[in-house]
Amino acid sequence: MKSLDWNKILTLNKQYLSDQQIVEQSEERGEEVPEWDKVAQTTVWERWAYYLYYNGNNGVNNYTYVPTVIQYLATQDGWNPVDGTPCTDSNSCIIKFGSGTINVSSMVLFSQGISFFIQSLLLPTIGALADYGNHGPRILLWITLVSCAAQIGFLGFSDQGWTWWIALLLGIVVYVTYGASLVFYAALFPRLAVNDPQVRTARREGMPQSDYMVLESLRRNHYSTISTTWSNIGFLLISIILIGLFQGLAKAWNADVNNLPNFSLSIASAVCGGFWLVCAIPWFFIQKKRPGVPLPEGQSYWTQGWVSTIHAFKECKRLPQTFWYLLGYFVLADAVNTTGQVVAVIQNDLVNFGGSLLTFFGLIQAIASIFGCLAFLYIQKYFKLQTKTMLQVSNVFTLMVPIWGCIGLGSSVIGFHDVREMWAYQVWFGIFTAPFYAYTQTVMSELIPSGKENMFFALFGIANKVSSFIGPTIIGAVINATNNQWSGFPICVALQILPICIIWRVNMKKASQDIKMYEEEERQKRGEVTPASGGSWIKEEGPVTTIHHEDVHEIHEHVDEKQSGL
Repeated sequence: MKSLDWNKILTLNKQYLSDQQIVEQSEERGEEVPEWDKVAQTTVWERWAYYLYYNGNNGVNNYTYVPTVIQYLATQDGWNPVDGTPCTDSNSCIIKFGSGTINVSSMVLFSQGISFFIQSLLLPTIGALADYGNHGPRILLWITLVSCAAQIGFLGFSDQGWTWWIALLLGIVVYVTYGASLVFYAALFPRLAVNDPQVRTARREGMPQSDYMVLESLRRNHYSTISTTWSNIGFLLISIILIGLFQGLAKAWNADVNNLPNFSLSIASAVCGGFWLVCAIPWFFIQKKRPGVPLPEGQSYWTQGWVSTIHAFKECKRLPQTFWYLLGYFVLADAVNTTGQVVAVIQNDLVNFGGSLLTFFGLIQAIASIFGCLAFLYIQKYFKLQTKTMLQVSNVFTLMVPIWGCIGLGSSVIGFHDVREMWAYQVWFGIFTAPFYAYTQTVMSELIPSGKENMFFALFGIANKVSSFIGPTIIGAVINATNNQWSGFPICVALQILPICIIWRVNMKKASQDIKMYEEEERQKRGEVTPASGGSWIKEEGPVTTIHHEDVHEIHEHVDEKQSGL
């Protein structure tokens, strides 16, 4: 009796060959299977487990409940600098910090900045463990476990204002592990996309390089955008769960749902941590092993990441378009993250730290984010627009947020002074800013040489973390000096305009040429003929073929033949 082909059963891609069938077919023809075709193909179960992980790791706790608990506890322990009375909000509230004092809003921003700074040191140190050997899955596992445990640990905080500094330390653990998880998670999708059965089949059948590159780009966009969409679905699901939780707590405590004890925020944090853990479990059991290259002789796992990072910076001359994009992203990530943090601090005061209303905000934002991601993906596919174009559209609309905040400097009516504006902000953020997170990493994936995903995504993450330390630190200092939460918005406007101009000059066609030349030079250095990691394929001899916009139109029908897998 013939044994069951479990790989084919698990892929659910019956129109494509399974890994076992590829080997059998090559043996029948007397051909040797190339190294890139020996790498495990991405299964449907694996793809959905990847999406499910991001469903749980949706970030709602990092941007809602954890910072709100810290801000609330600090406000409870603070006083008004004018008359010394207990604080009623965070705008004009100071707390003891070391030998001096600090504005509560500034402290919240500084805590975010500190966490980003720690991440910028941590990621190069552990990055090599993901690049070399098969340590990446274990790193992501431990990061996930620590982050979930820290979020659940917020059950230890209630109304004791003096505990704000303990909550701050635990919050930094949450921020750091969450940020690190995103970097290692994002580094996975290029490998999943390039080993997708549809992409592997196209390469095996000898699809011309220009056609193949468009197909691979479509799959990368698909994995990135759909995973981001599922993150927003997770945002939606956890918001619904928490709304039910708050209703239950209101009944149990005989209290109004909009005026629950602030311990409800700590309970919400624990539920978020548990939700992420449950959603993450399938990925760690289903993922296929795709180990990286062996660690270079004489190198250490703990220093190789820094060596690789320095090496990546030195590659600027060989990959100039990649580094122009990294420079733009360096500033852009700082601007977008800092703008969101400033709005969140103002929002917490406007709703008086009400967990129920904050959750409804999250629910609306999640619905809008799902719509925004799918709408952007549909528009891109319908009009066959480049990934960079879609990113720039998102950037321009995102710029409107700090511009609106600037109005609040001269007005006490509009410019984030009313709860109704916060409802509108959730919708705007979801539709126009949520796609930003998908497209930034997709553009980055198209600017990375094959086999260098973890090194460059670590650099990508460092650019995010280092820059995101700068913005909150500067704006926190400005708010501390002015005691005005709106004073940071003009800086956010300037920080967003600059990277839009930088990214505009990135030439994706030239980048494609640079990457192919880079990959060929690296293979020649190793004495290899074909890539060993299943990366992008060069079919033609001679000069490298680049993608032109008309190439997309020419192969549209060819790609559609197997589009059902998309």
